[in-house]
Amino acid sequence: MALHDALIQFEEQEGDFVIDAPAAWAQGRTLYGGMSAALAHEAAIRSIDDLPPLRSAQLLFVGPAEGRLTFTATVLRQGRSATLVAVDAHGEKGQVLRASMVFGGARDSVITFADLPMPEAPKPDDCQGLFGDASVRAPGFTGNFIMLNAGGGRPFSGDEDALKLWTRFRDAPGGNVTSALLAMADVPPPAAMTRFPQFAPISSMSWQIDIIDHPDNMDGWHLMRSRAEGAGEGYSPQEMQLWDEEGRCLAAGRQSIAIFI
Repeated sequence: MALHDALIQFEEQEGDFVIDAPAAWAQGRTLYGGMSAALAHEAAIRSIDDLPPLRSAQLLFVGPAEGRLTFTATVLRQGRSATLVAVDAHGEKGQVLRASMVFGGARDSVITFADLPMPEAPKPDDCQGLFGDASVRAPGFTGNFIMLNAGGGRPFSGDEDALKLWTRFRDAPGGNVTSALLAMADVPPPAAMTRFPQFAPISSMSWQIDIIDHPDNMDGWHLMRSRAEGAGEGYSPQEMQLWDEEGRCLAAGRQSIAIFI
């Protein structure tokens, strides 16, 4: 199911927005985190008029997002250039997501630079599938993307290298470009999985993402890098970046992952 088709099902109901969690975007028994973030963004921009572009978002994955989901957006503060919005999502068994989002208008500034260069990587035509022999273990939502190993580690390989992959939507996402960016930005498996000697479950607990550059669209190939900064006592922090094919860094983020191995 294309992202645009899924978002068409996101309907207003008494001031909230509701959807039946689309099975094609599942990650185990929950909704894929990138889709949850895209839905939270859609709830905000559909509920609140004239929001400027999204600059930053922090998400807590509270519980499994399954079944009928209801998203509620609330303005926390509206200033001259920035608006802070909270989005809470509830399922049939309680809260599943809390998102804090910062929307900010552009300002003139003498400070402008970019210091996240795209790492070297083979061209997509020279790359193979990310999961290799472990593709049977790939979660359902990955069917909406093409994911290629761009010279980094592979999940479940016992490899210490960071994840590096080319990815693109299998079908053009359409709709709001920032929602599509959020849907893509969570696509890599947890970086610590490259060190797993075998399959084991994981759970994303939190995600912060900063939007660095707003593209015109999310078509085509994008390079992603995800590096685990350590692991201990069943938890692993990681850093993540997303570049377009021209080398512009579109987003950078962090996640906290629970690992069960």
